[in-house]
Amino acid sequence: MNQAQKEHILKQVLNLPKATIKGYGKIDNLGWVFQIESSKKESICSHCGKKSNKLHQNHWYLVKDLKICGENAYLKINRRQWKCYSCKKPFSEELEWVDKRRSFSKRLASKVLEELRKSDLVQVAIINNLSVEEVETIIKDFQKKMPKITIKNLEKLGIDEIAWSKGKHNYCAVLVNIETGEILRILPQRTKEVLEKELMEWGEKVLKNIKEVSIDLWRGYESVVKKFIPNVCVVADRFHVMKQINQELDEARKKAKKEV
Repeated sequence: MNQAQKEHILKQVLNLPKATIKGYGKIDNLGWVFQIESSKKESICSHCGKKSNKLHQNHWYLVKDLKICGENAYLKINRRQWKCYSCKKPFSEELEWVDKRRSFSKRLASKVLEELRKSDLVQVAIINNLSVEEVETIIKDFQKKMPKITIKNLEKLGIDEIAWSKGKHNYCAVLVNIETGEILRILPQRTKEVLEKELMEWGEKVLKNIKEVSIDLWRGYESVVKKFIPNVCVVADRFHVMKQINQELDEARKKAKKEV
């Protein structure tokens, strides 16, 4: 296999559009590290909006990414700084794989948000090689972007929660478009008052279009849904139903074992 074929396979594995792979290797006690930079030859000035291809300096830094074959993986990214021909000011390029001043990739952040719907914050952090503070940052980043999401044509709504820490009963509610998998809102708390305020802001036009709502087994969700969407079909979330069934089966097995 020649070098070009190796690079082609590597690009397929990393799946990072518009990226040039400058090198890679495995570092003991760290994991896989892939050096990448944008394949673009110019960038738009953040000060005046003009294009420039005058490189000012390179800026390499390490970012946590999705695991590869169960092993930790990092992107050593070059966020290049350019010099604008027009306003003469230096500026850093925008990258589609990672936000500025973040130690994790955008796709890792998306994975974390999805996993938080089924586990607690601490466990999700451990599984994804992140600190608790980094997971909290991912949640806060998403909350800041929430006003940009316009809710329309929503027919199947899912209401779930994120556990900040296991066993301490401190949650925040998550609202999801079941058909697309898109997270619509992450609310600061899981209370009837907070959920009522959110649904009230959606308005009658959005709520009347909803045909089905999937909830977990917390009764507070059902009462709020019935109040604001009285004719909707409310179903129990399969994950939580199966979790409860498995818990009851485990308890029955333990009881039967003691009686033997």
